[in-house]
This record gives sequence, structure tokens and C-alpha cells, in this order.
Amino acid sequence: MRRLGMAVAALLLCATMGFARENRNNVSKEPFAINFEKLSHYLQLTPSQSSEVANINEYFMDKQNESLRSSASQRDKKMRQAVYGNLKLMKKVLTQDQYRKYVTLLNVTNNNNRVLNFD
Repeated sequence: MRRLGMAVAALLLCATMGFARENRNNVSKEPFAINFEKLSHYLQLTPSQSSEVANINEYFMDKQNESLRSSASQRDKKMRQAVYGNLKLMKKVLTQDQYRKYVTLLNVTNNNNRVLNFD
């Protein structure tokens, strides 16, 4: 009886893992969605910085969407290029303290997205 219970438990575990793997592949990888008002308040942007950061964020969203439309083999490479391009542009616009806060925020968002997408 104990062996039968263990066999059933193992079977259920395998089935659950199979469904989890299947759902993992169906999760769409959304781009980093940036709420500009909150970002502006958090970084305490000046008016001149605000317009430049808004343009950089729009460009970043376009690049992320472009990476999502590319083939699976190129997707990670293009996403990495989008992130590093964004960081390079932001470094030119933000002060050192603002840039440090922005990088921290981007890392936290990236880590949360990975947890949510089971990466």
C-alpha cells in the first residue's frame, strides 16, 4: 500500500512538472513598463532631464518590442543591447546619484520579471 501511495505521488509530481514546463514556455516576456511620473519623482528629475529621459524611455520601449519580435536565437542578444543602450544614454543625462538609483531600480525590476516568468 505504501508503494502504491509513493507511485501515485511520483506520478502526480511528474504531471505537475510537465504542466509547469509547458506554461513556462507560453509566458510572454513583456518589456520593462516604465511609469514615467513615478520615475521622475523617484529620481527627482529637473525639467530639462525629464524631456530627455522621456525620449530615452520611449526609445527603450521600441527597442524592447523589436527584440520581442525577433527570432528566439536573437531575442536575448537584442534585449541585452536594448538594456545596455538605455543605460548608456541614461548615464549621459542623469547625475551620478540619479544614475545609481536608476540602475538599482532596473535591476530590481529585471529580477522581479525573472521570478514572475520562472527564468
